Amino acid sequence: MPSLKAKEKLQSEGKAWAESQGFTYVLRHQRTIQDLMDEYGEDFLVYSSRGPQIDRPEGSHFFSLNMAELRIQNLRKGQRDHLLEALMGMKEREGRTPESLPCEGEGDRSRWKGSSEPPITVLDCTCGFGADAAVASFGLPAGSRVDALEVSPLLEAVTSWGFSHFVHKKDDVTAALRRISLRRGDYRDYLLSDEGPVYDVLYFDPMFQRPVEASCQFQPVRAIMEHGGLTRDLVERALQKARRRVVIKERDFRQLCRDFPEVTLYGGKYSRIGYAVLECDSWKK
Repeated sequence: MPSLKAKEKLQSEGKAWAESQGFTYVLRHQRTIQDLMDEYGEDFLVYSSRGPQIDRPEGSHFFSLNMAELRIQNLRKGQRDHLLEALMGMKEREGRTPESLPCEGEGDRSRWKGSSEPPITVLDCTCGFGADAAVASFGLPAGSRVDALEVSPLLEAVTSWGFSHFVHKKDDVTAALRRISLRRGDYRDYLLSDEGPVYDVLYFDPMFQRPVEASCQFQPVRAIMEHGGLTRDLVERALQKARRRVVIKERDFRQLCRDFPEVTLYGGKYSRIGYAVLECDSWKK
């Protein structure tokens, strides 16, 4: 349905987009968000000048690069990005694992040079807002492919619109978004199936499944988020399915380190967030 201030052109645009997605388009008729929730529950999107958005009393969620914007700017300055390093599996010995990553023992952090590296294929299994997929598409070697899965129909619709319609002031960022292929689906179905494409890297962000309670960013989408966890069995299945490695974003790696002692940790010394990398060849030996 269109926003309250939608003009005829925007209404036509919203109607065309809704039909392309298989959604039912209805006029809003001055109804408040609470009115809409009383009638449709959580299953509706509002189409505005910012594209489809999830409007709830707690706030609105529409497509935005968010922190990906800063990370892309840093990449332009030649700064490192730990996600790209983890996806590429580029390692150089830098001593002990940072104290912020709670796993005992030696650890490697990578420094990705990127310029002469071959392309890779990546599946972002928990796409969410799409920030990590955007950074990966922008920063990985030329010719790399980034596909993504998102289990929430509404969130997939918003993020997919962003990948296909959002126009950035920099053409190379817009091009990076267009290269991402997002489809609605549950990564557990993909992992447990013997079919489907095979990727060099499978990437998981369980943090998105367990967001910080106080995060304003998550408030409008909390009720529609998928909260399934990434179990040891699913990680093992991912290691069987990927060609090269599995990358997992986390705050606390203690359980993962117990389950997979050969894990390599990537991340900044003072960052609360890091990336665990499990190499398929190492695990299968």
